[in-house]
Order: sequence, then structure tokens, then C-alpha cells
Amino acid sequence: MINKEKEKEFEKPKSSKIWNFLIYGSSIVIGFFLVYLYSAYIFINK
Repeated sequence: MINKEKEKEFEKPKSSKIWNFLIYGSSIVIGFFLVYLYSAYIFINK
């Protein structure tokens, strides 16, 4: 059985949540930007 002291070791600190949000958020934004750029490129070259 896991006691309370070991449970605290496995908890993620708040900074890792912030870093996860920044990493995933920025990758999603970059993905949307690339889709927008590609569609604009296709629209311009029609």
C-alpha cells in the first residue's frame, strides 16, 4: 500500500502543468497556423 508520503512524491508539481499547457498549446497553435498558411498558399496559386 502507498502511504501519504509516497503519494506526494508522485504528484506533479504545478510548474509541469504550466509547461504541459505551453507545449501542447503552442504545438496546436503552430499546427493551425501551418494549415492556414498552406490553404492561403493554395488559394493564392489557383
